[in-house]
Amino acid sequence: MPKPIIKSSKLRPRSDLDRFLGDAPLVGDEKQEDYDAFYSTIVSTMAQPDVINKLYLKDFVDLSWQIRRERLILADIIRLHQKEVVLDLLKTAYSKLSGPIESLKTVDRILGAERDAQRWLVDAAARKEIDADLQARGYSSSKMLALAYLKGAAEIDAVEQRIASYEIRRLMALREIERRNEKSAQQLKKATAGLIEGELGPFKQAAE
Repeated sequence: MPKPIIKSSKLRPRSDLDRFLGDAPLVGDEKQEDYDAFYSTIVSTMAQPDVINKLYLKDFVDLSWQIRRERLILADIIRLHQKEVVLDLLKTAYSKLSGPIESLKTVDRILGAERDAQRWLVDAAARKEIDADLQARGYSSSKMLALAYLKGAAEIDAVEQRIASYEIRRLMALREIERRNEKSAQQLKKATAGLIEGELGPFKQAAE
């Protein structure tokens, strides 16, 4: 997961109640301190939540964490399929080049396309240069993004379905909190949206 949301020195120790509510829903390389920061940032919007609210709040935070994870996964899936589209287009473009490159073996051309596709993925300057070249060949950034969505349709749909499921369950927890304190529920919605959406900035810029 991305860098911690707040410094670990500002995190409060987990109480007995926190431990009773269960472990963090961590997978892969996700870190406990990142979850604790996420949890603390959201919980801090509520003024001394009681035990019942904490039960609903734990569900709300865990589901928000899972939604955050799925949206990051979704962004990565789209990036990887964009790279595949770029690779396919570069292979086609390099196979049609004339001049000295004609003496290159097919394998060398393929390796060159793979190298440039990787540069497109990780290097903003290379991406701009390659995008300009592909644009001249009739492939705009929006068209390449559309092709990436078509390539990854099954994976994208699966992630979006999981997100929808988590969001429905989170809404149910939020409604229970709202029944007890409407103001706290509104603060939770605002705080969580900022934490989740803030992680997608780099992808939004790359996809434009």
